[in-house]
Amino acid sequence: MSRTEQVSRLLRFRFRAMNTDVEVQLAAGREEAEHAAALVKNWFETQEQRFSRFVADSELNRLNRCTGWMPTSAAMDEVLSLAYGYIGQTEGIFQPGISQALRASGYDVSFEQLQQRELQPSGTERRLGIRQSDITDMLRDEYDYSCPRWIQREGSRMVHKDPGTELDLGGIVKGWAVERIADWLQRTLHITAGLINAGGDIQAWGTTLHPMWSVQVTDPYQEERNLIGRIQLRKGAVATSGIVRRQWQNTDGSLSHHLIDPRTMEPADTDVLQCTVLGQHASQCEIIAKTVCILGSAEAVGWLNRHYDRHDVLWMTRDGNTYFRGNTDTLAERWSGFDPDHRFSLI
Repeated sequence: MSRTEQVSRLLRFRFRAMNTDVEVQLAAGREEAEHAAALVKNWFETQEQRFSRFVADSELNRLNRCTGWMPTSAAMDEVLSLAYGYIGQTEGIFQPGISQALRASGYDVSFEQLQQRELQPSGTERRLGIRQSDITDMLRDEYDYSCPRWIQREGSRMVHKDPGTELDLGGIVKGWAVERIADWLQRTLHITAGLINAGGDIQAWGTTLHPMWSVQVTDPYQEERNLIGRIQLRKGAVATSGIVRRQWQNTDGSLSHHLIDPRTMEPADTDVLQCTVLGQHASQCEIIAKTVCILGSAEAVGWLNRHYDRHDVLWMTRDGNTYFRGNTDTLAERWSGFDPDHRFSLI
């Protein structure tokens, strides 16, 4: 995960939402900053109620239960439109239609509850039943994981899912929420410098009157090797994804994690433990980080090159190597303390 150092003359607030820790840093007077932080907290809590698959009456769950056309909120319509584009950009590796596969892998309650729960044999049977009944059809030869599994009627905010499809938007909502509220704070409240960090998905902005943001990147095995380095930026976005910190043990002793490979509908078999992406938009950085983690090192470089991607991307692998693909000319300036084992320049 990523976290940020306190910058002078900034007020800092913390709360928990979307099953993660959210940190807000704002350059403003105390009263103004407290008011803004309260609005940010309300924003995240509202979106959690809208998009969580663990809230029984969330809009997402109502959509998943719907069998025909369903009207959606402006926020749901916006996120689904964004997700539609990212499916194409990632060649289907980002695929929201994985809710059943997540449940089948054991991720059927919030991660906090998952950590506390002692898995019983009956739970294993239940998940295997989900896998057999719900996942088999998605693994047929004719299933195209690279296609969206829903239709949006342009201008009407109406959505229709393919039969049997259940969506999970956890792979995009956090980055989108960070990006949208950061933009609102700048445009509406005119806060000149600030940073929103939701579990490593970060959007930051500032001026030459404020210090550079210093974003710490920690080792996926934090307890063993701790801090790796820092990213320096004036404004922009950073997102980190990985398989180490959000994983659980099954009853047979095997480990599962939350990054589903839509090609197999199983937790991704990957050499990438953690990926951090530097760019301009939190949602896009989040998608790239998750895609690199799912694809693995060899496929990730090819995918990034095929899309002429201009982001800085750094990832760490099981064998302890660090890979960097991005602007090598600014590596020392932007990625303080990093010395990647493998470097790939932009093409």
